[in-house]
This record gives sequence, C-alpha cells and structure tokens, in this order.
Amino acid sequence: MATSVAVGIALVAAGCGGSDEEPDGSAPAPTTTEAADVRPLTTDEAQRLAMMRFSNYTAGVRSVQFELRDSGQTYRVDGWVDFAAALGYAHVWEGLDGEPPTLVAWTKIGISSHDPVDGADRPPLPPPNTNGDATAWTSSELAPDASRLHAALATILLAGHDRPDNPVLLQQTDARWSHSDTVDGTPVDVLFGPTSDEPYDAATSSTAGDGSDATVRYWIDGESLLRRMELRLGGAGEWTAIDFDEADVDFARHFLPAA
Repeated sequence: MATSVAVGIALVAAGCGGSDEEPDGSAPAPTTTEAADVRPLTTDEAQRLAMMRFSNYTAGVRSVQFELRDSGQTYRVDGWVDFAAALGYAHVWEGLDGEPPTLVAWTKIGISSHDPVDGADRPPLPPPNTNGDATAWTSSELAPDASRLHAALATILLAGHDRPDNPVLLQQTDARWSHSDTVDGTPVDVLFGPTSDEPYDAATSSTAGDGSDATVRYWIDGESLLRRMELRLGGAGEWTAIDFDEADVDFARHFLPAA
C-alpha cells in the first residue's frame, strides 16, 4: 500500500535490538497535556505527512545530529544524509569522554567505518582512503534488529522517498496530531506516525488510537519538510530525537566506500 514505507519506519524502530536497561534518548515522552490534545489528522496535516518523505528526497543533502544509548553506551552522531542518493556520512563519538570520533558511511543495507582523522572538525570531504588502502574502511551489513544505533541510521534513510504517500490512506490510519511546537524558531506540527497501513477502527483495532502505541513522531514544518524525527527504539519509553537542518555540502558526488 502507499503508506508501507512510512509504516516500515515504525516497524524498524519497534523491532530494533539493544539493551533496554537504560533510557535510549534524551527527548521526553509526551506529557499528559499533549496526550489529552492528541487527535486524528486534519486533511492538511495528512497531506503534509504524505509529502514529508518526498520533500526530504527533493531537498537532497541535510545535516543530521542525534545522541542515543545502545547497550549501555552513549553514541553521538553529527554529519549529513543525502535522501535522494540514500547515503549517510557522519562522525560518530562512542562515549562522551573526549575521544576522537570514528568516521561512518552507511546505505540502506550496509555500514563502513574508518579510524578518526586528526584535526577534522566535520567528516572530511572527500572521505579518506577511498582509492588507497582497502583495509582503511571496515564494512558490514546494517543490522537494525540488533543495534539501536543501526536502527536510527536505517530509519533516517527510510525518511526519504521519490514519490509522495497517499494522504487519504494516511488519514484513515492511527496516525495522530500530537501538538504544535518549534524547531530552531520554525513552527512545526508534531505527528505520531501510523503503526499500520490498516484503517483505524476503535472497535476492532489493537492500537490505542491516541498515539501511545506509536514508535515514531515527525516534526514537520509548513513546507512538509522534516525538521526532527523522534524514535521510541525497541519499545522503550524514552524518545531519541534526530534533528535535520540545511547543509552546504554535496558529499554524494565524492566516492563513498562500498558498504
């Protein structure tokens, strides 16, 4: 169905692995006031949610930053994502003890890492050692079912698509409006993503219908552009906030290591 990839984002977030011993993000769960205000999407909100992944795709390269906990370790990610090319490239800090960041490049199916590069404030362009030492990059499959970090990287790329979703079908699901807010001064609507492609029926559906079962929240501006995505990874109560912004680089034209 037309909303299947959007729902796929929710399924990746809900089904990821990693330890649940500690909260995995810094963004709070919805407050009581927010929960009381949750309602079905208006026609305009459904249209903007349906356009969101296509808007990300046409925007091309965006900066991306987030922090999460995975199996007791804190990771901080700062880099770029090219939604059209389905590529990500970032610095990843493991822990907050001042150690230099690893370079990471990822696609929808694989991830490659490179040792820290001295003096690099941002991920260097072009990426180092892409035409030289073949052992400089270590590659493996992306494993969102086994790692919260991998789940976050996978869902980022799923947030871009080369066509809009179906707003009529989205409005029939359990997608919900949460509240109005701002991201860096830009007004946004915060929307709970659908948990299923199926139309929501309070009498027969297994979800609550108030957003409490959602694993994804989208912070979408008036132009249908995603400013923030929150993931409730592995069913934990806390939300991991992933922030997106404008980017002044075109890293996809550089050769990225095959993952």
